[in-house]
Amino acid sequence: MSPQQNKKSTANLPRRPVKAPFFDRDIHVVARDLLGRDLIRHRGEVVLRARIVEVEVYEGPNDAASHASSGVPTARTEPMFGDPGTIYVYTVYGMHQCLNLRAPSSVGPGAILIRACRPLQGKAYMALARGLVDAIEDYDDDESMQRNLMSGPAKLCQALTIDTDFSGTLIGDELSLAEGEAILKAEPARIKATARIGLNKKTCGECTERPWRYVVADSKWASR
Repeated sequence: MSPQQNKKSTANLPRRPVKAPFFDRDIHVVARDLLGRDLIRHRGEVVLRARIVEVEVYEGPNDAASHASSGVPTARTEPMFGDPGTIYVYTVYGMHQCLNLRAPSSVGPGAILIRACRPLQGKAYMALARGLVDAIEDYDDDESMQRNLMSGPAKLCQALTIDTDFSGTLIGDELSLAEGEAILKAEPARIKATARIGLNKKTCGECTERPWRYVVADSKWASR
């Protein structure tokens, strides 16, 4: 699929950008309102687009699971203390990246982890970036392939070629957010709150039970 064909196939998708004030609200409101919004990654002539279906909130000194639990910024975590809409990308296991977006919390620092998305545009390029195909022409657009593209934070970053170079920048240039489908406004009953995934009870204590994961309940694109 050429970049031109890629654009034509999704020409009817809503593209109105989400502005900075969107992020300047309580972090849990922003997290729920991110569901159904579209991440757009610009790579030259290629445009990659994905609809957010699952997020997690991480706050500051009140959250032992957060990188900002000390309440003091470090060289890595400074974006969690920055302006609303600041991108925070960190590395896990020395090789996987995770995308977060800054929003205000009652304790100051905070960021929202983008856990999973539904791929919409540029799926063949995503599969190539994920190492699932050897060439664009090899991509087979079946549902099992699509569901494997972005069903987890590391997969998502790999598919969209997002790395730590984005950390500390504001969303809106090479990585932007479009209105997409505003689920919180249109169908709030579809949003389910659960405990966050993969936290260590020994180090995080009661924080592991907080219902700070927000997911589109009927989505087959979520991480689990």
